[in-house]
Amino acid sequence: MSTPQASSLWKNLLPPAMVGTDKKPLELPVLEGAVGQLLAQLQAQASTPAQALLQAAGVLTVCERAGQRPTATPNPASHGVAPADALQQALQDQTLKDTLRWLFTDAPQRLQIDWLQQMAAAGWRLPATLLPLALDTAQRASALRPAVAAVLGERGRWLARHHSTWRYAAGSADSAPLETRWQEGTLAQRIQLLREERQNHPAQGRERLQASLSDLPAKERAELLAVLQTGLSADDETLLTTLAAQDRSREVRQTARTLLVQLPESAITQAAIARLQAYLQASTKKAGWTITPPEAADPDWKNQGIEAERPTHERLGERAWWLYQLARQVPLAWWEQHTGMTPEALLQWARKGDWTEALVRAWWEVLRPAPVVAWCRAFLEHWPGKAMQESPAAVLALLSATEREPYWQRTLESIDKPQQGSLEEVVQQIIAAYAPGQYLSEPLSQLLVSKLPLYQPRYYYQLPLADLCCVLHDNALPQLSALAQHSSQHEGQPTEALAQALRQQMPVLAARQAIARLPSSLAPQGNP
Repeated sequence: MSTPQASSLWKNLLPPAMVGTDKKPLELPVLEGAVGQLLAQLQAQASTPAQALLQAAGVLTVCERAGQRPTATPNPASHGVAPADALQQALQDQTLKDTLRWLFTDAPQRLQIDWLQQMAAAGWRLPATLLPLALDTAQRASALRPAVAAVLGERGRWLARHHSTWRYAAGSADSAPLETRWQEGTLAQRIQLLREERQNHPAQGRERLQASLSDLPAKERAELLAVLQTGLSADDETLLTTLAAQDRSREVRQTARTLLVQLPESAITQAAIARLQAYLQASTKKAGWTITPPEAADPDWKNQGIEAERPTHERLGERAWWLYQLARQVPLAWWEQHTGMTPEALLQWARKGDWTEALVRAWWEVLRPAPVVAWCRAFLEHWPGKAMQESPAAVLALLSATEREPYWQRTLESIDKPQQGSLEEVVQQIIAAYAPGQYLSEPLSQLLVSKLPLYQPRYYYQLPLADLCCVLHDNALPQLSALAQHSSQHEGQPTEALAQALRQQMPVLAARQAIARLPSSLAPQGNP
């Protein structure tokens, strides 16, 4: 059965499959030979037409795959030969290779990224036998792709160029010339290249991006444009102003305006301040200031990056929607200078008014790309509740480790009896705030582990213990292993319930400990 013949047979099955056999009678194709006999037998023995349809689809699928023939004779020489790796060695240690295989099949994504980043830093690449598994895994999880790309080596990139679903990894080598990396690299590689260039030569990075913008799809333009956050200065105003006004992508226009907010002297930001100032008035009331959103849309808003029509999924009312858009175009420092209020006072003022969510969301949107410690602390100390769609973990993630850990320290120290809420909240916040490869300090890690037995026993299955094992300090891991080995004769004891939950995480703990033993690629390898 040739492929064209097999494809035509599906025409009989598709209509009843789409609308149902009760609306469209099933007519199985009539074929000669063993396949025809099998289809007839299935139809006669099936208890319902729907069952007959599914069974016939299974038969035709197997026959179609078995009968396929290549349209042309493959030429192995046309694919060339993978170039040799000059910078990375393939990992050969069998124990570590077994760990890698487990990572790609069963490990939490955080641990996968951490492990691969450590491999790349030590100068290793994946062994050839694991390349298909790694490429398949990263194809299904885009967050994993940059870490996988860093350890593919030349053979892995060569392999990716010859498989359509792996093309995302077909970038250039890190050792390639800069222009080659920019033209042929993956999006993640180009983002990294642009970020490095902006750190050392901001103007050169801006010019490189500007020359490429017209050839890029909207998503890539927006992601690369956001990199101008690194080294942002008044020199970038002209490009950002042009994109904010003229780019055909709404996402790109908004990204440009988000960056311009951080340039308070820019013409667009000064115009935004003037627009908002018209609705903010000094008051003799105790609050000191009143803000009144527009009563009607302004015809010029479209050219100013403000949408008059509220999206159907937006929970803000129409006037609040307008105020939110006006406020997110204004720097946070202006609010302090104009009102004379601190970030804490501004948040308290907003909570007492009628437009809390509009203001809080706007301030958060301005704060997120360019964190200001005073504003982060104000959000944490005067949390706006349901007005914020994010959790405190999102704010904590903007702070350095030394600035955020005291918040968790105080909460953990206050836990002195079995409970569920506070401990679970701290664990969730920590996991959200730390990126793969980042770890808690040793004192906080040990304090957290010491408090785990106080969690309500019946709820241990709710704790994200696998991810928690990935963010604790190395020196706290033996404590977890000891808790996993605990044995109690009293059913329901917190430590026994915790031990049962932790035993399921022993492979994660073993993989974490293996990272610390990962040798440099310059050292001799064992178990070849």
